[in-house]
Amino acid sequence: MRVALFGGTFDPVHKGHVNAALEVLKQGFVDEVWFIPVCWHAFKENRKVSLLGHRKKMIELTLQGKKGLKVIDLNGNPTYTLDTILKAKKYFPGNEFFWLMGTNLVEEFALWKNPKQVLKEAKLILFPVPCSKYEKNQLLNSNNSIIVQAKEIDLSSTIVREKLSKGESIKDLVSEKVLAYIKKNRLYSNNK
Repeated sequence: MRVALFGGTFDPVHKGHVNAALEVLKQGFVDEVWFIPVCWHAFKENRKVSLLGHRKKMIELTLQGKKGLKVIDLNGNPTYTLDTILKAKKYFPGNEFFWLMGTNLVEEFALWKNPKQVLKEAKLILFPVPCSKYEKNQLLNSNNSIIVQAKEIDLSSTIVREKLSKGESIKDLVSEKVLAYIKKNRLYSNNK
C-alpha cells in the first residue's frame, strides 16, 4: 500500500489539512493518508502546544467517515521526521511511504535533521500553500518530490487560533465536531 505520512502539530486540525489529504487521495498519489500529530515542532519550540491527547482526538473526530484518512500516533517521545518515517517502516513493513507537507516548508527543509536521509526513505508530496513556491534546489528535484497540482489552501492553525483568541467564529474553518470539542474542553481562549 502507498501511504502518505502527514505530520504536524495540528493545533487544531482544520479543513485545509483535510482537503489537502483528500486531494492527494483523489489524484491517486497514495492509497491512504495517515495524520501523525507530533509532540513538538523543531522550528516552533517557543510556542506552547495543546496536549497531544487533545490534538489526536480532534483529528479522530474530523476524520470520522472519511475513507482513506486515519490518525496514527508514532510519537511516544519528541521525534524528528526521519524518526517518524523509520518507525512507520518498522511497524508497517511492506508499505511504500511518502511524506506530505505544504510548499511553505520547502525553504526550511534543508535545515531539518538529516534531510538527505529523509529523501532516501520517503518521497515528498508537496501541497501548494499561498505565498510559497516550490523551486528545484540542491536537495529537492523531480526524483524525490511530487508537486500536487491543486488550488492553494489559504488556511493555517495559526489563523484558527488567532480568530479564537479574538472571539471570532471558526465554524467554517474546522469541522463541527472539532468546534464542539474545542468549546467543551476550552482549549483556546474566547472561543465561539
